[in-house]
Amino acid sequence: MKLLSYVTLFSFLFAATSCLEQSEGQYIPGVNGPKVNIQNGKILLSVELTQIDLGVGATLPLPKLKNSTVTVGPSMGGDGSFGGTLIQVAFDLNDVESDQFQVVDPQLLPDGRPFPFLIDGTLPAIAVTVPKAKNATFYASTKVFGFFLPIKIPEDFNVSVHYRIKINGKNYGIVSLIHADENGEGSGLVALLTLKDVRENEELQKLLKLSKKYKNRIF
Repeated sequence: MKLLSYVTLFSFLFAATSCLEQSEGQYIPGVNGPKVNIQNGKILLSVELTQIDLGVGATLPLPKLKNSTVTVGPSMGGDGSFGGTLIQVAFDLNDVESDQFQVVDPQLLPDGRPFPFLIDGTLPAIAVTVPKAKNATFYASTKVFGFFLPIKIPEDFNVSVHYRIKINGKNYGIVSLIHADENGEGSGLVALLTLKDVRENEELQKLLKLSKKYKNRIF
């Protein structure tokens, strides 16, 4: 995909909210999103990193998920200038329907710390890290899908950030900011979709089907 194609896609992606009205999350320095959209029968989970610049873009396969991909590319501001990086995951819900995702081992954050928003700190999922996607670690099972994205957080930003992903007033997942450990490492952003909510929402299921008919249109 050419650079212009990435810019067109990402610029439209953050403007396409007519079908999926999303609640604003809490402020995180250097981060816009995550944002959820629908395209080609897949769920798009996107994050803009405003303080990281890339000159090129690439679409990469997600290991163990044969129909899902992650795209990393430059973003474009309202004035037409380049600045920042957009990371977009195209997740096919059918990818986690196979037997290997039914029974999975509990996972921790990439640095071994517990997830702060879970009772026992572990997430039942298969975990894979994609170095070319800003070293993001992706988590997938029949129950959840999402990622941990490493980002630098200013030392003076000590706010605890946890909020629900809400679309048209309904819960679809959770976002959590992970602060650095005592060594100043391991900070990042966790975004997870709760797949039970996704499967049981009739409106979203209709959009997934409709998006297969209207190819490349973003809902």
